[in-house]
Amino acid sequence: MCYYYYIIPLLLVLITISFYFRTPKTRKPGVWIPSNYKWPIPEPYPDWNIHKTNPIPYRAFKHKYNVTMGVQSMDPQDWIQLDNEWVKFHDLKQKRVEEKGKDLYDISPIALDGCIELLKELQIYLPNRYPSLFQATSKGLKNLFNNEDYDFKIHDPMFIIGNLLQDDIAILTEDSNGNYNFTAGSILLAGSWRFKDKFNKSISSIHSDSKVPKYHSNLQNSMNKFFYRLKPESPMVRYNYGFQMDDNLPWAYSSLGDEDSNSGWRFQTGEAKALSIDDIYYRSERQSLRRLPKSGVIVFTIRAYFLPLVEICKEPFVPQRLLNGVLNWDEESKEYKGFEKYKDIVIPYLAKQAELQKNQGFTMENEQLNYPLNSKLKNI
Repeated sequence: MCYYYYIIPLLLVLITISFYFRTPKTRKPGVWIPSNYKWPIPEPYPDWNIHKTNPIPYRAFKHKYNVTMGVQSMDPQDWIQLDNEWVKFHDLKQKRVEEKGKDLYDISPIALDGCIELLKELQIYLPNRYPSLFQATSKGLKNLFNNEDYDFKIHDPMFIIGNLLQDDIAILTEDSNGNYNFTAGSILLAGSWRFKDKFNKSISSIHSDSKVPKYHSNLQNSMNKFFYRLKPESPMVRYNYGFQMDDNLPWAYSSLGDEDSNSGWRFQTGEAKALSIDDIYYRSERQSLRRLPKSGVIVFTIRAYFLPLVEICKEPFVPQRLLNGVLNWDEESKEYKGFEKYKDIVIPYLAKQAELQKNQGFTMENEQLNYPLNSKLKNI
């Protein structure tokens, strides 16, 4: 019997499988080969209304706190998320630009092509996802709510983007040494850091200078690999959370002091301690990362969710899970998040609210996790 009839097809199958699952050919750092990938055109956001669509209630904290990148796959439809706080964010951003101008946004020449590509991506995405708010024009984009009309050839790309979105935006470009650098952005509502302190710096130096917890031990290598391997067709999302001792979304003056005189480091000026639980705000960020196919730049969006701590603690399971997460912070994380300034107010309050909810049946045993949203009550 001749086995060639079996061996040859088997070899062809093995060759095909090995080709499909092969390790991608290593590219030179700083060199991007344009991709033909096209971002899917999104469906309209269901029943979206600039006055009625509430912010998505992200409650992205767990009982145990780990310092990792914590990235997850992102549905391309969900890239940019707008809601009934759009007007508030837009007005705050415009006021900030009037006061501080190019201290808050800029573009390095190396990132210009990527910024123009990003505008074209938004020209497709926004009118399709939010047709009641945006309309594509022959020159750019028009806002149907306030009639702002942006000409992509006239207006600064980062100025436009800052006015379109609730998110802050950072553009990362890769250099020939494999470093990713912050070479364009519109950072208007960051709360605890300033665009001008970090513009044109590498991501590595930004994280080192900011004393990000466990950066060198837990994050640096994984972040470098992640950025290098990020593909246009594989967008990602991550979340973080913390507390702020005032209601000022753009800048946490109570803990950081005056924005214009602050050195850029955190929690060394301002009030010594939080005075009341009513002063404490829960601040969470949804951060998305996607690589643009033509230029290869990485677009990093940062959307802040900001509301009184007492409000979210009315929700089932929140106080206990948040309490456990905060008590699980390591010493570096506590320093980074300014724990000493508010711990004497926040911890007793969370413990009291957790006990009240426990008496109502909202216990860890009855909790069904639903990260990054709030937990649900198990069907028991």
